[in-house]
Amino acid sequence: MAADARAAAEAPGLAVPARRRRPWALLVLASLNALAALGGAWGLVSGVLGIGDRLEARLPFDSPALGGLALFVAVALPNAVLAVLAWRGDRRTGAVAVAVGLVLVAWIVVELTFLRELSFFHPLYLGIGLLMVWLGRRAR
Repeated sequence: MAADARAAAEAPGLAVPARRRRPWALLVLASLNALAALGGAWGLVSGVLGIGDRLEARLPFDSPALGGLALFVAVALPNAVLAVLAWRGDRRTGAVAVAVGLVLVAWIVVELTFLRELSFFHPLYLGIGLLMVWLGRRAR
């Protein structure tokens, strides 16, 4: 079997494609980010995660549920897709990581615009977004 694969690789036009390595850092980062965003989205939508009346009043339509839905769509879902691509070793992983990182940075900027309050999580996730962009550019 190994000899057949080697012979096919040596034949013109029949080269066996090299297997891509999994980008483990992106896989772990995207998986953890997707899980954290999913938890935050569920908490906001269900009402379990209260952010206080002052911050709720700054959200569109004063709705934490809408904020939770936006968190799911803008952060949890793209990170889950990135994690799957990274697990598969898909060649699009790097480009998707750059896009997901930029969306995360934009999410933080928009969130700060609405809430007008800085928390520990804002610089943390801004840094994570920039790290994803950097890792994505290296994975291309």
